[in-house]
Amino acid sequence: MMFFLTRERQEVFNAAHTYPFEEEFDAEFEDHLYEHLAEYIDVLPQKFQSGIIERTLFRNDTLMEEFEEWCNVTIEQFTTKSNAIYEKREAIVECFNPSAQTVFSQSFHDGKILNAEQQGNNFTLLLDMSGGFTVESIVQLVFHDAQTEGNLEGYYVYDELIMIEGSFALRVLSSFGSPYAEWTIFFKDVTAKYLYRPAVYIEPGEVATWDDYVIALNLDDKYYIVKDMHFVEIDLATLSQTDNGIFAGGVLLGDTFEEARERIYCATYEDPYAHFSEPIPTDELLFAMFDLDQNIRVRAFNTIFALGEDAAYIVNDALRKVDVSAYENMYFGIIASHFDQLGCLEDDVKLKWLRE
Repeated sequence: MMFFLTRERQEVFNAAHTYPFEEEFDAEFEDHLYEHLAEYIDVLPQKFQSGIIERTLFRNDTLMEEFEEWCNVTIEQFTTKSNAIYEKREAIVECFNPSAQTVFSQSFHDGKILNAEQQGNNFTLLLDMSGGFTVESIVQLVFHDAQTEGNLEGYYVYDELIMIEGSFALRVLSSFGSPYAEWTIFFKDVTAKYLYRPAVYIEPGEVATWDDYVIALNLDDKYYIVKDMHFVEIDLATLSQTDNGIFAGGVLLGDTFEEARERIYCATYEDPYAHFSEPIPTDELLFAMFDLDQNIRVRAFNTIFALGEDAAYIVNDALRKVDVSAYENMYFGIIASHFDQLGCLEDDVKLKWLRE
């Protein structure tokens, strides 16, 4: 078999993961477990199938031990192979076009499949990564000299990449939930384009109107909308809001602020949390740790961790002021533990915070 990753193998692994190792379960949870296992009945070993259908599996100690052992072995073997697949993927990605290396070095897991379309010899895949694990918010992949088998639907879940005589093959499992769809693409090369969300997009509660949102955008960046699977640049100077909606030139972005902001992407990554890393002057740190503005408190704690031993005198003073039982003590407790490991807590502070 060319690929290890198949829909059936993934479902076997998922079935093995349903077993609640080292947990006691009551009759209600047992019923839930039987219902869950029944979803995988076709991929489970035959000797367990009747026990699941008749709901006797967990009353037969011998069979239950065998099932637990099967789950353990299945999970161990699959995990070992998955790690090997990941390492192989990392090596193969280095052969890709530089534009594609950037995104393939990350994971497309949980990317929403917006569009997938064969165009001549090329195949274009558009992924909304807003719920995924990349800083890129939307990714366009173009596979060159491509042939495909199977179907894509819902969300990109798992994949396996292999090399075949100088060309490549990618197996993808996608789904709206179980069961998975299985899709394979064979290709000579792959290129990628990707866009990000503006930093202001992350905290829309801070920006109440469309005009405020536009003002907060970085004028030095380039902005795009996605139209017909293409990234179309827009000019911020053409953005306008009328009674008929919000427009970029002649293109309707949406009827409301919320709809319009969803359409706009930018070319450059802006860390929306960069302001949390802005250091606070040392002489203001003690007061900043107790500031009513949570953003300032976070900056203060980050500054203290960055300073390390140089902030020890401030930390000791702060920990003396804080009530150990106060709601905020979780943050100070973390600081106490960290500075204790650095050997910077004075005896009275250590006694107060680290009695255990």
